[in-house]
This record gives sequence, C-alpha cells and structure tokens, in this order.
Amino acid sequence: MNSLPALLLLQAVFLLLVGFCSPGALAANASGRFSPHCDGASFYLSKVDGLPIGQTLVLNIRQFNMSWWTYRPQEVWTDVYAARCSPARKCEVASHARVWLNKVGPKDKHASGKYEVEFGGQHLAGEFSVKYHNDKTWICE
Repeated sequence: MNSLPALLLLQAVFLLLVGFCSPGALAANASGRFSPHCDGASFYLSKVDGLPIGQTLVLNIRQFNMSWWTYRPQEVWTDVYAARCSPARKCEVASHARVWLNKVGPKDKHASGKYEVEFGGQHLAGEFSVKYHNDKTWICE
C-alpha cells in the first residue's frame, strides 16, 4: 500500500486547519451599514466583539466642508466621534476612537476597514465590513 497519497492528504488537512485556526481567521468582522452625508459619513456597526448583543457602535467621520463624495480618508488612521448605543437609543460617548478605511470610491456600495475605540477602561478593536444605506435625512445644500 502506498502511503504517499495518505501523507499528502494529511498535510493538506493540517494546512487547512492551521489556516482556519489562526487568530486572523477567527476574528469576527463587525457588520452593518454606512451613510454618506454632506460632511463625512456615519458607520453603524453591529456584532462588535466586546459589546453586548443588541448594542451598536456608531462611528462618525466629520470632514467639515467636504462631502463623502469629494473626499474620504483612506488607508490612514483618522480620529472620529464614536458612541455605543443600546436598542433604547441610550448612547455612551467614547473617550477616544479612530478608524482606518480601506480604499473606497465615492459611489461604492460597500466599505471596509478597522476601528479602535476606548470607553473608559474598555478597549474595542476589530475590522468591519458595511453596506451603503441612503439616509434621506441628510440634505446637502
């Protein structure tokens, strides 16, 4: 009996398991939506590691006098306003927050990146992938 095919199969299974068990592979991405507006964009993240189920992490990029369609900070850490909000819309403002946006175009329907947020002694960090949502409450003049 030739053991070479069995050995190759065992090696392939081992490599797959190592790939699936690496810290990067186990990290859950936060998901949600983003809404561009006249002076930046708002990101509403759910399923954030470290927040109770039902809470949303809200990240607001403000670019005074520059719309999302004109400029988006990309591949650089940007300080942002952040809050964690309960389903009852009670929010706690973060003491510090920043976002790293991967490349995204002004008309793209998806955005992704990384976040780091401090709430007193609690540090939240992770990656996110969000879908475009047209928030009609923003009227640009």
